[in-house]
Amino acid sequence: MYKLLYLQKTLDDLEEIHFHISTDSLQAADNVINSILDALDNLEAFPFSGRSVADKLDAKGDYRIIIIKPYLVFYRVISTQVTIYRVLHEKRYYNALFT
Repeated sequence: MYKLLYLQKTLDDLEEIHFHISTDSLQAADNVINSILDALDNLEAFPFSGRSVADKLDAKGDYRIIIIKPYLVFYRVISTQVTIYRVLHEKRYYNALFT
């Protein structure tokens, strides 16, 4: 099993997503965050399930992505650790965040 590491920016992203959705529905916000966290938990057993996107990001390191519509989760696998870097809405311009 791999260990998940959430960066502070990741936790900030999740908090922002929850806040934004909760202005309409607290239950919907909770459901979205739970869906994202469930998908991330799967990375402990299947860390290479996301596709590599380092070439698309023009970034150093082998960034990978999983999609939990409409959110994109960017992460890297290093040794036995999965570092979660960002959770962003699919419409957000994210290339500059990784250079």
